Amino acid sequence: MLKAKRKPKGAEARAPAPARALTPWGGEIVDVDRFWAESWIDLLNRQRWFARKLKVEAAPWQVDQQSGLIQFARSDGATVTAPVQIIGAWNPRTEMFRWGWDHPMVAQRLRNDAERTRWFGDKHEIEDLITPSLRMDERHAWQMTALAMKVNAAFGVYRAPTEGPVIFMTLGQPKVAK
Repeated sequence: MLKAKRKPKGAEARAPAPARALTPWGGEIVDVDRFWAESWIDLLNRQRWFARKLKVEAAPWQVDQQSGLIQFARSDGATVTAPVQIIGAWNPRTEMFRWGWDHPMVAQRLRNDAERTRWFGDKHEIEDLITPSLRMDERHAWQMTALAMKVNAAFGVYRAPTEGPVIFMTLGQPKVAK
């Protein structure tokens, strides 16, 4: 699994927590390595469900940044709609991933999940989650998005191909209309 790069500790650094268990938002204890692993397994299970039940992998898609919705037009005539958040964009040519919270083309209302993931990274001193742009392969971009899905309790993830970068998004509860 991905090894998180931690922020360098300052002179006033506190003693490390045992077993890398850290205390995030509501006071619960989180083992960061386990959190990464669970997010990856959860992503794989949800992607299988999406492929089997929603059948949107090859469907044309469109994001409306004003409404905060993604829409898929399936070949059977059904339309799948879900709330969407943009986690980041990965450029296959340069292998650079840019977080949605830092991307000028992402509307403010579609940055919330990326912002919350950055906050999680700050609280747990995970450098990859708080650095605006990073060089990485596509699998690493998937791992970042899997973590964002878990941090935000999102319903799923969509990897949206474009003419340029690949857009990674978290999705809310989808609705199918025939």
